[in-house]
Amino acid sequence: MTWTEEQARALITDSGTLKRGQELAAPAKWGNLGQTDTAAWGECKGSGSKPYQTGIDLTAPAFKCSCPSRVFPCKHGAGLLLLLARQPQLLSGTTPPEWLHEWLEKRQQTQEKQVAKAVETAAAADSEATEAAAAVARQKREAQRQSRMQRGAQELETWLVDVVRAGLAATDQQPRSFWENQAARLVDNQLPGLATVVRELPAFRHQGADWPARLLARLGELYLLVRAFQRLPELSENARQEVLQLVGVNLKKEDVQATQPAVLDEWRVLDLTTTEEDRLTVRRAWLRGQQTSRMALVVEFSFGGQPFATPLVPDGSYTGELTFYPGLLPLRAIPGQLTFKGVQPGNPVPTGSIGPGQLLEDYATALARQPWLREWPALLSGGVPTPAAEGWLLQFPAETDASDMAGAGSPTSNPTELRLLCDDQFGWDLRAISGGFPLTVFGEWTGQGLRPLVGWDTVAELQTA
Repeated sequence: MTWTEEQARALITDSGTLKRGQELAAPAKWGNLGQTDTAAWGECKGSGSKPYQTGIDLTAPAFKCSCPSRVFPCKHGAGLLLLLARQPQLLSGTTPPEWLHEWLEKRQQTQEKQVAKAVETAAAADSEATEAAAAVARQKREAQRQSRMQRGAQELETWLVDVVRAGLAATDQQPRSFWENQAARLVDNQLPGLATVVRELPAFRHQGADWPARLLARLGELYLLVRAFQRLPELSENARQEVLQLVGVNLKKEDVQATQPAVLDEWRVLDLTTTEEDRLTVRRAWLRGQQTSRMALVVEFSFGGQPFATPLVPDGSYTGELTFYPGLLPLRAIPGQLTFKGVQPGNPVPTGSIGPGQLLEDYATALARQPWLREWPALLSGGVPTPAAEGWLLQFPAETDASDMAGAGSPTSNPTELRLLCDDQFGWDLRAISGGFPLTVFGEWTGQGLRPLVGWDTVAELQTA
């Protein structure tokens, strides 16, 4: 397969490693370069007498290097991957060296053992005794936390009623500590999810003319969540799991994979978004099942430049299973064993796009099921990104009635406009992709607008086809 520099950069999570890798992505620094369909290798000149033996398993991808670095990929692995993306013809060797062959063989053996262990674990989880024991253990852990958490929820309910009773205008007089102290008490009572929402509240003040309505709506959502938590025993199992996660109860991946069904499909990566805070890197990946048409959000963390647990590349296709967290509207998922199938040439437009009317209908249905929904994945086609007086709009032409007796068709509705939640730079990027014509865009619908993440030129693909 052919690697692009964007895909290579997605696997290099540490900015320092990326910078040093770019310096090493020069032909003069390498010898004994080669590649096959599944691996790439080379020897990088270092300060010592012996070059560093560097290899890449392209099926994972995974990295090996004889240097002492504990970061994967190291700067040599990053340099080799960037060189493969930029000048693949330089990796002309076709016979892997012995050291690379041994490493790849060990990796294959390890993967086979992992698969065998996963099969054994799944078989054990299927037994009634194991399920019963796990259920009892979960109930015991929850019972130990309930008293403290319920006390914190009761305090928050009283605080919310006092805020609304005093009036939203009174919040202007409150110092930052007014919000922080309440959030700290929630953390002490093991309700970090509620604490996060409380810390977001002061940011609503005076942001737009409608800030009182939006602040009141968020207070109402928070109150509804508190009341739902106080009535956990009366809720359905999915509702209980949803509420527990929202208030801050973390579910272990192992428990989720042991109790929830896995979804097998070929998954296409629609978007990868990475953010950094101190030494912690967070990656949000939206995937779409080619057969099930199901959307999945995979959130993973990397600390100190370590690789993410699941190596994903933009527009990559992966065959395997995802396990979704339980809840009223499962979107977040845990990857199982995923096999990289490559990247489709030409970056084709994803299938399954919808129009604005269907989006709003789907969102209304989703919001009715999960009233605390913050974002909804949307794959839209037919819109033109257009600059407006305040920000950007995604404009859709009026639908026409093909049965019009005049033959030319007549509009059946006014043009639809969706607000784009993006800066000018990204708006113009989308405009450049579309060329002023309708495009396909994927993003997150927030109820206030669409946060666009990536776009495809629909017209160009139709012309090519």
